Amino acid sequence: MIKAIHKYIYFLTLFLFLALSIWLFYLLAGFPDKQFALIILGAIFYFVWGVVRHLIKGDFHLKIMLEYLLIAILAVILLKGAIFP
Repeated sequence: MIKAIHKYIYFLTLFLFLALSIWLFYLLAGFPDKQFALIILGAIFYFVWGVVRHLIKGDFHLKIMLEYLLIAILAVILLKGAIFP
């Protein structure tokens, strides 16, 4: 039961941070440098969140870390292309 609650707390934290990031991204329309800084911050949070979650869960492996890192980098590249045409 407690593990299920922790699982929901982990994902709620991620969801709230990403929702806040999206909201701030739209508020910062017209300020591409600030939007890019927000994108970098979001990618770092996503990567750290994933690594910490798997360390706590006890199933951390190098492949998992690389997966989170590559997804974060891909998101940065795609969103950078969207704000800096």
